[in-house]
Amino acid sequence: MVSQLKSKRLAETRDEKKEKKIKTGPLKSEEGIPYDYIVIVDSGSGGSRVFVYNWLNPYHALQQGHDMAQHAKSLTLVKKFSFDERDSKENDSESESDSDSENESGEDNKQNKNKNKGEFNNIKFPKIGLKKNWHRKISPGVSSFNLSPQKVGNRHIKNLLSLASKVVPKSEHTRTPIFLHSTAGMRLLPPNEQSYILENICSYIQYNLDFYIPDCATHINVIDGDIEGLYGWLSINYLIDSFDHPGKHAHGKNHTTYGLLDMGGASTQVVFQPNSTEVDEHSNNLYKIHLSELPLLQNGSFNTNNIIGNYTVPVSKDYNIYSDSFLGFGMYQAHNRYLSFLTEKFRKDNDLDGEAGNFYSSITTPVPDPCLPKGYTISNKINDVNVDFIGESNFEKCLESIFPVLVNTTHSAGNTNGKGSENCKQYNAGDQVSSCLLNDLIPSFDFDVNHFVGVSGYWDALTHLLSYESRLPKRKDKNQKSNQDSKNQESYDYNVIYKQTSKLCSQSLSQLFELNNVKPEKLRLSESDLSELCFKSSWILNFLHLGLGFPRFGIDEIPNKDNQFKSLQLAEKLGGSKFSWTLGRALLYANDEYVQAFNNYTTDNNLPPSSLLQRPGYYYTAVSSVFHYGAEQSGISPRPQYTEPVAGAKYPQFDYETDLDNGDVLKWYVQPHRWYGIAVLMSLLGIIVWLMLGETGRKSLVNKIRLKTRNGIYKVNDLFKKNKSSNGIYSRVPTDSNQHPTDLEVAGYELNNMGSRESSNESQDPTFKIESDDESN
Repeated sequence: MVSQLKSKRLAETRDEKKEKKIKTGPLKSEEGIPYDYIVIVDSGSGGSRVFVYNWLNPYHALQQGHDMAQHAKSLTLVKKFSFDERDSKENDSESESDSDSENESGEDNKQNKNKNKGEFNNIKFPKIGLKKNWHRKISPGVSSFNLSPQKVGNRHIKNLLSLASKVVPKSEHTRTPIFLHSTAGMRLLPPNEQSYILENICSYIQYNLDFYIPDCATHINVIDGDIEGLYGWLSINYLIDSFDHPGKHAHGKNHTTYGLLDMGGASTQVVFQPNSTEVDEHSNNLYKIHLSELPLLQNGSFNTNNIIGNYTVPVSKDYNIYSDSFLGFGMYQAHNRYLSFLTEKFRKDNDLDGEAGNFYSSITTPVPDPCLPKGYTISNKINDVNVDFIGESNFEKCLESIFPVLVNTTHSAGNTNGKGSENCKQYNAGDQVSSCLLNDLIPSFDFDVNHFVGVSGYWDALTHLLSYESRLPKRKDKNQKSNQDSKNQESYDYNVIYKQTSKLCSQSLSQLFELNNVKPEKLRLSESDLSELCFKSSWILNFLHLGLGFPRFGIDEIPNKDNQFKSLQLAEKLGGSKFSWTLGRALLYANDEYVQAFNNYTTDNNLPPSSLLQRPGYYYTAVSSVFHYGAEQSGISPRPQYTEPVAGAKYPQFDYETDLDNGDVLKWYVQPHRWYGIAVLMSLLGIIVWLMLGETGRKSLVNKIRLKTRNGIYKVNDLFKKNKSSNGIYSRVPTDSNQHPTDLEVAGYELNNMGSRESSNESQDPTFKIESDDESN
């Protein structure tokens, strides 16, 4: 009994801890200012991620005279690419749901938080709050519901938003906007399938959830890769602090922002702010982002002509951004195209017959793949036909074989006089920089000022690559690291990546397995991921240095000699959690709400409409008349104003609010089951008919079925014997001396099943002779 009580108590304690992982967000700040919340869903091809953000309500902050520029230091770039910490994941204890500390992780971060307690940082843009457990991912993505869109609500949205219902205070649900922006997976579907899924999602949210969704078209949609890139660019620069403190990021030529390189599965985003010369030259092929700084609480040093009430008028900020989504250059799409080129080359080299589109099924030997480890074979679909590939472990040939993926593209096609075709060259350490993907429509990179942060596929592939060095150095104590070491850890080093890729791509399968087994079990790659690592690293080298023309440090001349800035940094985690473009979407919404609140504040102070600020947002320069506001679009009602919750008030509860434990959905529940439904329906009808027949009718039916089945068996047996017989005559049942059938029961016949047979000598066939039990052998 005692042991049972202890077990029950332990189970209850575990349940309590589990409940404590997700805490409801604060309703107000320490100063008594309410928080505004927003829910954003990143709906990708492999799954959906929900994020919850919050910020101080701008209306109440202005009314209380709050100094919005003063906030504690919290959002920093906490994890970067490190060559001395290639095994850092082994000791990374961060979990996405095991802590409730804001934007911090690990003991060192707790110490930093205590150290910075009481210290404040002047900021210029709204402080966006995000805690580690304020996001969640479930699989598969909404595009998987293309054949059964009616299921996407109960099987996906319900499970996904259960976390949001826990984080956002219940009294704030009806005024918390929700956005679901779909990306790569949905872009690949036909428009009609997209619309069915989106309609079902919006309908489900409107009728089954209590979050704020005033307009389906702007809240639930598929966004272009360029817009996804814009949101990512905002997120990167917000977290790196280049918006709030541009002086610390002065690259030269009045340039202070960082570009974004985001390597996905189907496409890769390249987003950056060109220099002023390129902006003028490509003025019709850019996005213009309009932001506004926070209003500052006035003091004696301000010009009274620029003050409204207690605040200075916010300063506007405009950025000219180039954003491009290179479709087909994501890691997996590039790999599929690479295999297609290998197969076509194999056909031509071996003079295989057949047209290019139909010969694949005739290939009987594996196609050599220099990027695969020697001794490893995979099968991949090429033109809907499975083709086998066998590894060669040949690094130089691997780089050479990837090159056609860069050359045969829509970005490089039709540019005979363009800068891309002029400088598109095969990989050779002695050649000048190659830029196969750049054409006249793309602004040129100015690596004196253009510095990039690589995320997603860049980080994953290169950290895995460097973890396979034969002798990994032991991790140094963080307190022993020099400042110079810290600087080196932030930069992409071409020589290191090239050398390590060459070493990895030269290993056989058995050697890779040996290196993989040395690693801790939780850090080992699967067999499939391990076999693809050579291609992924080689693809990044090709894409960066042959496609985009990034300088090869140590070989090409480095434009900027200042070691403070490098052309490329690789980051995994920003602001305490993995990179997500959704933060940029939240920043635009918050910035717009702050400007609208200040405009209302201006009106309350009896100032003319001419003094109102332009709302933040963006537009494409070629279509400048279409402006996309950061918050709700023109003609759509903004979120309801904050009201104090009534003490003891009871709010309606929904099913999704209690389903936090629901996670990934099985494919069984995603795909339609029409045949299964028909089978179930027929079974139910059969049971009903069976019961209606009654006992006598059921017995009669069973006897009829037995008789029909037996007759069918006899006919099949007779037919089989007839086909087996050389003369086509049925074999006769053995008879006695009076020509009467013998032992009919043993032979398995009944009298009423017997028909007349012709006499035949076959009746004497010993094969069909029935021997008596008492006959001696």
